[in-house]
Amino acid sequence: MLWAFFGMLIAIIVLNEVLFYYGEKKLSYGVQTDKNVYEIGEEITLTPVIENRKILSIPFLTVTEYYGEKFSESQNTYHLFVMPLQRITLEHKIHGKERGLHTLDGAQLKMTDLLGFHNKFLEKAINQEVIILPRRKNIRELIMPFDSLHGAVSVKRWIVDDPLMLRGVREYTGRESQRYIHWPSSLKHQRILVKQFDFTTDRSAMVFLSMESSRPYWKDPDVEALEESIITARAVLEELMKERIPAGFSSNGYNAKTDNGGVSFPPGLSPKNLEKYTMLLGKMGVIVSESLETSLKKISRNRSSFQVVVLIVPKVLKEHVVPINEFSKNGKLVLIAMREDHLTEISGNVRIYKGRDFCAAEDT
Repeated sequence: MLWAFFGMLIAIIVLNEVLFYYGEKKLSYGVQTDKNVYEIGEEITLTPVIENRKILSIPFLTVTEYYGEKFSESQNTYHLFVMPLQRITLEHKIHGKERGLHTLDGAQLKMTDLLGFHNKFLEKAINQEVIILPRRKNIRELIMPFDSLHGAVSVKRWIVDDPLMLRGVREYTGRESQRYIHWPSSLKHQRILVKQFDFTTDRSAMVFLSMESSRPYWKDPDVEALEESIITARAVLEELMKERIPAGFSSNGYNAKTDNGGVSFPPGLSPKNLEKYTMLLGKMGVIVSESLETSLKKISRNRSSFQVVVLIVPKVLKEHVVPINEFSKNGKLVLIAMREDHLTEISGNVRIYKGRDFCAAEDT
């Protein structure tokens, strides 16, 4: 009996060592998501898949997945006994807390032998990217007119024409009809001035998002205003599409993980355009490819492709005032700034809106 006992003990020890030694062989692990793009707070379904492609079992396997602080859970741990030639599919749900392009960090697989003598750790990369879109809000919740002359927030007022509503005069650019020349003002100022109506007949818009909140851009960026600008850009684009107004999107900001520079897309009405724009806003980083002045010069070259430019900025810097005023002479410009810096220095030709949340905070 004693020999039988020792024989069984030796057999168990040998089996224990064999199972432990070959435990990581032909073992695969991965995580899939049900899709790649989500709203903030939307449920993300993770599907871990563990496959043991050998005839030996894995007695004790502990998996710890690391998601990062941008999600509702930073990590998740579970324990498994994996049979020979077994494929295990699990399901776990989390949600994103912040906008951005996030990568699930990875996982640690801990294997323990039958007798608890040994531990082995394996690090596995998940390599699963998830885009969390900017928070969806109504445009009227985000911005308000800088002064009472501009009335309620309505994208139609930026686009659709009503020749009965004269807002003032502006310089003649050569593209206006002669019947719109305001002769009394032209004679008074010794230059040709045209009537500026409250609306415009042409129906297309270019939304430009500037990610420049400081000079240089990487020094003390206004993160709150930048994030609110991104949210506002989405609201404006969705409102334009809702009103069946062709909208393009351009920005001098980008994410270094996926892009090499700023983006620019011409106006269109396809739902896929809006989907593409919101994805870009979701993964938008804080790196700036060029200054706002340079971007405005590029837009000026294609100014005939659209009739109104909606310029969204976290704040107007001192260096922005002259370029914005010059740009406004070439056509209709709507300026949306999250903060009120230097807005009083902007030309009267520009329709100006300010961020509600920031103005309320600054007034208190």
